[in-house]
Amino acid sequence: MIIISDPIINTLEKVVSVCDGLSEVVNEKTIQVVLPEKVASSLGVDEETVFSTVIDTPNSQFVSYHSELLNKFLDILAGVGSVTALEVKYESYLKASGFEKLVTQKIVPLNGLMRYVGAEPKTTRYIFCNVAYVAEADEKRIGMVSFIINEFTGVAPVDIGDALLWESDLVPVDDCLLPETTSDLELSNIIETKSAELIKTDLEKWSAKLNRARERDEDRLKNYYGTISSEIATKIKNKNLEGEDKDKELARIEATNRELERKLEDIKERYTLKVSAELYSAIVLHLPTVHITCTLQKKKAKRDITLVWNPFTKILEPLRCEVTREPIYKFYLDEKDAKIISAKHWESY
Repeated sequence: MIIISDPIINTLEKVVSVCDGLSEVVNEKTIQVVLPEKVASSLGVDEETVFSTVIDTPNSQFVSYHSELLNKFLDILAGVGSVTALEVKYESYLKASGFEKLVTQKIVPLNGLMRYVGAEPKTTRYIFCNVAYVAEADEKRIGMVSFIINEFTGVAPVDIGDALLWESDLVPVDDCLLPETTSDLELSNIIETKSAELIKTDLEKWSAKLNRARERDEDRLKNYYGTISSEIATKIKNKNLEGEDKDKELARIEATNRELERKLEDIKERYTLKVSAELYSAIVLHLPTVHITCTLQKKKAKRDITLVWNPFTKILEPLRCEVTREPIYKFYLDEKDAKIISAKHWESY
């Protein structure tokens, strides 16, 4: 398996996938794709094409952050989007017992008690989100981040293992068959928060590069205009200027400082990273899982919670901190409602 380090190739692989195309990574700088006819026509390329970020790669389409080809991909993302609901079939038997030991080992209330109640097979709704973004500073870049939300618990991101591996196991389903457990507003907040985190990580290296360039240019400007102001101040001192002559030179210093501030603002604007993002597509997945009920107690506060065991990963999924929304296995309980709070946030709660 080739690990993709080139951000453009990584983005193209995701975009081709959500455009219903096929892709195969040739090396970390080159990708071979098979595109739907309409997508290929919009891009002005053959349906079977090789894209590369190395300009002299034979029989390939060169693509960079400045190329028109990348802008055409951006136009396609802006004009197309979809939401699909699928059920994932699971032929094996879903057991409803033997989870008590797993729960007590994995889920740890640090200042309270937990009691195992029972387990039963249940269908859980997951949402596979693809969020496209455009980042602009001294150049424009496009990208896409993908993650999965457990709609029942609100935890994101979660792993669903090989649930989507076999296309034959995916069948269309009426999403109304499952009741909503998370409001549209809350889902929107989760998608916005998680995509912002992932996009920030995606752009980390570029952002650091922009900050270094901004600091370098700011230092050059400050040194240049600082030298001019120092020379004027030295002139005033050496020539013992007074009255109108002194005022004239002081006005030059003020004008120099104003010009410096203006140019510093220009540099700040040039290197400020502006990012816009939107949900490009979503797949609503109905997965067979096991729901495990437990009771949490902190002094007089008591409540039931439901954990999710996913047969495709064979793991017990984490709970969610009710303050920071981060996935957690170890947590504190407050005394009023037995609210689940991460250890990291507990000290400031």
